[in-house]
Amino acid sequence: MAKILISALLCVAMFGSMAIGSPECPTPNGRFASGEQCDSYTECQDGTPVEKLCPDGLLFHQRTKATGECTYAPYSTCKERARLQPANGTEECPRQFGFYPNGDATKCGVYRNCAHGVASLTKCPEGLAFNEETYQCDWPDLVANCNAEAYLGFNCPAADSADDSAAAPVDVSPEGELRYYRHPQTCKKYFVCVNGHPRLYNCGKYLAFNSQSKLCDFYNKVPECYALLKEKQRLKAEKQQPPQVAQPEA
Repeated sequence: MAKILISALLCVAMFGSMAIGSPECPTPNGRFASGEQCDSYTECQDGTPVEKLCPDGLLFHQRTKATGECTYAPYSTCKERARLQPANGTEECPRQFGFYPNGDATKCGVYRNCAHGVASLTKCPEGLAFNEETYQCDWPDLVANCNAEAYLGFNCPAADSADDSAAAPVDVSPEGELRYYRHPQTCKKYFVCVNGHPRLYNCGKYLAFNSQSKLCDFYNKVPECYALLKEKQRLKAEKQQPPQVAQPEA
């Protein structure tokens, strides 16, 4: 009887310790966020913990209870683990990896994509600016380090100014007041001023902005733009005509 009890206790102790695991290794194998440092993790192999660091600029993301990987900041969940390893930057990059603004608030549509300390410049789609907080291209007025007016080359007229008389009536959205203005240099583009800050839109190759409907429309539905288009086509046709050869006098 005593031998049976001892064997049972040994089994409980052995399998119970395996089930509970250690603080460093909740399960014998896996990767686990460690301590108060967001770019540090513990890799466990057969219950043996090894402390590791992500590459400089990447953070550890705990995907499941026993799996995780080093990834970019917006895709990780650090929560209270705010501490990071000292930066190992270069002249081009604050850290070895990551996406960073180019440092010019008037050219915020271009950002630096850093890998191994080497930066490559990447452009956002037209009219958008790089948002360092989300690692996404965003409206310029929503990006803290971007001067939307200087970047887009347009200042929204004051709502009560004389320049605002040609604008369509104001719309209201969850973001605030919306006012619409045709681009001063082309009928294909227009600005939507959101609470006094511009956002650039493009109608594409074959459409023009209609200030009455505040939508992109066919050119023949926008008289002023249609007249400009016809004049442009006329000038282009004149350039393509072969030069007149003077006839010799009889």
